[in-house]
Amino acid sequence: MATTSEIDVGMNAIAQRLYDQRQVMLKVKQNATGASASLAAIPTDFAAVISAVQAFGTTDPYEAAVKAKLAKLTTEYNALKTVADAVAGANLG
Repeated sequence: MATTSEIDVGMNAIAQRLYDQRQVMLKVKQNATGASASLAAIPTDFAAVISAVQAFGTTDPYEAAVKAKLAKLTTEYNALKTVADAVAGANLG
């Protein structure tokens, strides 16, 4: 059986670890908010490139490959944006 002082020290250690990890998660949330904003800017920042690629046909091998790559990047973007938004919106209360 632990003494009262050992229990108090242990309880304080538990509280400290919870506090420390909450701070880590707050930083994660802050970083996710930044990531979400950066990702959200892609359609505007690269509008000309995206528009040009969307206008490509599929008969030219280069254009078809670039168009396919944009489709894959769009899928990756959507998945990553969803995760970033979820983390940014996490309730750490």
